[in-house]
Amino acid sequence: MMAGAGPLTKPWPLPLQYNSPVAGVPAPATAEHRPLPKDYMMESVLVTLFCCLLTGLIAIVYSHETRAALRRGDLAQAEDASRKARSLVLFSLLFGVFVSTSWVIYVVVALYLP
Repeated sequence: MMAGAGPLTKPWPLPLQYNSPVAGVPAPATAEHRPLPKDYMMESVLVTLFCCLLTGLIAIVYSHETRAALRRGDLAQAEDASRKARSLVLFSLLFGVFVSTSWVIYVVVALYLP
């Protein structure tokens, strides 16, 4: 009876390779790493104070919703709310610039035309 004739003395059938797929086991899917969506909270507050109150407040609500969705781990909802917050921030900013420019033109015309 040979002491070393058991399955432990047989050589390993394949060399041990790390990070190689094992036969019969699917390889792990490569995860796509996207950056987390921005919440636009600071921009929302600034356009609320300086540009347009109504759409700025709605942008703040969507910014808060983005943060809440990120805390829950719901990336789809966070991206959707972030997109809406960004759109409202841009609309508020453009509206504020338009109103301010119109006001300056009105004042200049009212002061310098007889």
